[in-house]
Amino acid sequence: MQILLADDHALFRDGLRQLLRRLDEAVEVVAVADVEAALAHLDAAGEPDLLLLDLGLPGRDGVELLQALARRGACIPSLVVSASEDPRAVRRALDAGALGFVPKSHDAGAMLEAIRHVLAGETYLPAPMAAAVAALETAPVADLTPRQREVLRLLAEGCANKEIARRLDLTEHTVKAHLGAIFRAFGVRNRTQCVETARRLGLLDPS
Repeated sequence: MQILLADDHALFRDGLRQLLRRLDEAVEVVAVADVEAALAHLDAAGEPDLLLLDLGLPGRDGVELLQALARRGACIPSLVVSASEDPRAVRRALDAGALGFVPKSHDAGAMLEAIRHVLAGETYLPAPMAAAVAALETAPVADLTPRQREVLRLLAEGCANKEIARRLDLTEHTVKAHLGAIFRAFGVRNRTQCVETARRLGLLDPS
């Protein structure tokens, strides 16, 4: 079995190479650091049994690699292994053809489980990530106005309604109206749930 690993961190590549031997002692891991090297290897050696890739590759990112493979008509089971846990990044990768996505923060057992699923032609997402992606797909984020996004940002900073009104030159009544609209859009009942949902949807920087 041949696995193509596209990641620009040598230490991670070495560690994953050792982990992959637990799948099969005879596994051949070809490691590359960027999209161009990955495509060059495919031109020279053909399609591997599995592609493991990071999103944060230098130059063209991992999604662009998946898109390039799709344009070539390549059919390679692909698993994203990334430091990012942003549901928007997960959605982009899945839309580009990845069968799974596993954060680098997960342990070796989860990584091997994800690889086995993808090698079997199945999809794989950790349960919390699958829920976040589902919420991203269903929440009417696009309905938030620019002003509502400003209110949301200040809410996440811990500002009370009076402070939000002062900083945005609004009345407190208007701030409450904006918050009510945001709560309805997210399907939440209070400020804490609102901020948690916004972070899960990637609308705010992680705390």
